[in-house]
Amino acid sequence: MFLVTIGAINYADNVKDFIYKQMDVLKQEGFDSTCEHYYINDHVFIKCGLKDNLLTRLTDKKNCEEFKFCISRIITEAIIGNWEAKLIKKIIKENYFYLNEKERDAICKNAIMLLQEDKGILPGGFYKLTRKNKVMREILEYISTNDTVIIDGLVNFRLHSYIKELSETIERAIEVFITEREYNEFIKLLKYFVEIQECKLDVLHLMPLSDGKYLLLDNEKNKVNGEFFEEIRADIAEGDINYDDLLISTLITISPRKIYLHSLNSFANKELVRTITNVFSDRISICPGCELCSSNASVELNNYRL
Repeated sequence: MFLVTIGAINYADNVKDFIYKQMDVLKQEGFDSTCEHYYINDHVFIKCGLKDNLLTRLTDKKNCEEFKFCISRIITEAIIGNWEAKLIKKIIKENYFYLNEKERDAICKNAIMLLQEDKGILPGGFYKLTRKNKVMREILEYISTNDTVIIDGLVNFRLHSYIKELSETIERAIEVFITEREYNEFIKLLKYFVEIQECKLDVLHLMPLSDGKYLLLDNEKNKVNGEFFEEIRADIAEGDINYDDLLISTLITISPRKIYLHSLNSFANKELVRTITNVFSDRISICPGCELCSSNASVELNNYRL
């Protein structure tokens, strides 16, 4: 007995192949299931159901409910796997038409990344209803009273909460895009300052310290002359010092030809490492581990630190 017919206009062959594979999985899980398909023009229709036998009739209601649940999951995965990226692009194009193609592509990429990273966990450790579960619930409700599902129509006219979640994710993706663009402009400006700055040191060794400050040494592992950065520090009230910002200003002032980053994993601010690496790019070398890395506790007492 066939329980539901699944139709698809877009991605017809992808949907057909995916459903057949999933039906094979259901057979391995113990469902006495069957499916067959046919085409009308370019549209595919896959009839999915349970075989009519004595065992099926004895457990008819329970089997049907479980099977419909599995079908709703299969349709959901087909939608997310085939329609989701297209839906995101469509929403961006319709609502953010003033963006150019490159910007829209970047936002689409960000949105897909955010959806993949979403673990469905709310603050406090509570679980929220994921978009997959939302779609499954709506599809299960639909096939409870309908024996034919056209996926394209479902996506365009029924899955309102799903489309809303995609739209909200796109808004977050735009925030990420704007933040990243501002960051790139900031990096570009800092790189310009580095390029026009006179190089005052060939080699600089940089190491984070346990108190949130930084150790700066020259090629001979001696303290870096304080005249390079005391003027910067003098303009900042002691209580207002942000040592990460002070470090960036100091590095730009010194503009060393080579910067060795020691104890990389000990940097509390990973974004700071990213900024330094982006600004100084090919001048940066990461120390794989040396005597300085393992003995910073004693070294920091005898050398200048920010």
